[in-house]
Amino acid sequence: MLYVDKETVARYLTMELSLKLSEIAFKLQSERKVEQPLRNIVKGEDGLMGTMPIYIKEGPYKGFGLKSVVVRFQSNSDKPSHIGSVLVYDEPGVSGIAAVDAGAITEIRTAAASAYATHLLAAKDASQLAILGTGLQAKAHLQAMLYVRPIKEVTLWGRNAERCREFATWCDKTLNLPISIKASPAEAVLNSDIICTTTASRDPILNRKELPVKCHINAIGASALGFQELSEDMYSNTTLFTDSNESVLAASQSVIKAREKGILSGSDIGIEIGAVSQSHSNLCDQGVTIFQSVGLAVQDMVFSREVIRQLIKMS
Repeated sequence: MLYVDKETVARYLTMELSLKLSEIAFKLQSERKVEQPLRNIVKGEDGLMGTMPIYIKEGPYKGFGLKSVVVRFQSNSDKPSHIGSVLVYDEPGVSGIAAVDAGAITEIRTAAASAYATHLLAAKDASQLAILGTGLQAKAHLQAMLYVRPIKEVTLWGRNAERCREFATWCDKTLNLPISIKASPAEAVLNSDIICTTTASRDPILNRKELPVKCHINAIGASALGFQELSEDMYSNTTLFTDSNESVLAASQSVIKAREKGILSGSDIGIEIGAVSQSHSNLCDQGVTIFQSVGLAVQDMVFSREVIRQLIKMS
């Protein structure tokens, strides 16, 4: 069995390629060219296990796959929060099943999804970025935002002061970019053009009145029930985009509560990002846009198959 480790995944999945793969995956989702049941969750004492089967019906990434991952919400900063594999079946050039490191795939495809949405929806000259959170996804999102927009100022908020300082030091050394650490989420997002929420918060950390008049938000941290970063009122007078309406309605606590309160209505709660074209780009001039992402198996499969092909090509 072929196993692709995290170093190989990171080597082949450049941001340029990841943006293209995100577009492909989201279009497959929105055009209903996948069989993709909702994620199955098993909860444990300090985390959860998720399984995500997938069948892509047509195109170059056609075939079966399965992602199985354990997520530790209290993981130490030096240990991965996601541990597992993406199993790929019937890949040409591979004998039997191939397994790809799920933690690396998740880290890269999640940030790439936000970068793709930001590319489509945020103001072209967006230069002020707020990052809420200090973990792997916070770092990945900072790098992804730098790729798609001319970021000049970054503000950061996190619950742990030491982690915030470590993040700022990493940013200065790695990206040569200074970061301003703020005392609250509200202070961090003040005057921001782009906001990325990457925490595992169980209670809302942002509400509507704290937002700038115009901004784009990538909300990715609270991707399972029991977690919530955005207050329900965040969806009032905003335009919501999702990776999948069905998946977000099943897994996003903030969206579920907003629907229960009548702030959102119907099953078509938002516009799926795979159905978005450049014609939507003027929305950034009209107010607040939110990209709500809970993660899809089709992303994992498209990214994993492409990594395997890149590896075989270079071998």
